[in-house]
Amino acid sequence: MTRRVLVAAAVAGALAGSPAWGHTFPPVRTVVLQVERCELAVLVGYRPGTGEPTDRVFARSAARPGQTPADGLRDVLAADALHPIALTLDGKALVRTSIQAKIGIEPGGMRPMVIVLVTYALPTLGGSVVVTSQDPRSTRVSWQDRSHSRVSIPDAPPQDEWAPAAAPFLLTVGVTKGESACATSTSSSPRSVSPPHS
Repeated sequence: MTRRVLVAAAVAGALAGSPAWGHTFPPVRTVVLQVERCELAVLVGYRPGTGEPTDRVFARSAARPGQTPADGLRDVLAADALHPIALTLDGKALVRTSIQAKIGIEPGGMRPMVIVLVTYALPTLGGSVVVTSQDPRSTRVSWQDRSHSRVSIPDAPPQDEWAPAAAPFLLTVGVTKGESACATSTSSSPRSVSPPHS
């Protein structure tokens, strides 16, 4: 969890940038893949564009019945963060096992932002993990190897470097060696968003 907190801090820093101060800025979406032995942890950071896009986020969150303003804002931002992103393994959608989200405000207090942690089951046999975005202009992708064995490093993009999402982002994940098979998990509902624990 400590490693994920550090990566989340880096994602937040990449999102924050400089204060808006009257200028207009496009949305920013950052996607970091952390490859572990039996799962893929994906940190998605999102900040909407200035002006009308941010106003629409606040309006949609205020219109959600039965939620506090903070919970409504968190869920709307989390949905917007994840909506364009698709992750597949050998052409099949990965199984989502958990989702957590935490919101914040950029420096200067102009726009809200969110960091979403989503975990996916990673089968023992591995395969080709592909990340695509329906909004490539606002999306950047990076990755880190936390398994120290499952990713084919020579074939992978450089670690800890941002790549534009104009083309599919590909990682080749190998077979789990020397350990028991990974347990199969069921996916959680995309709506079950809750703040991460410290």
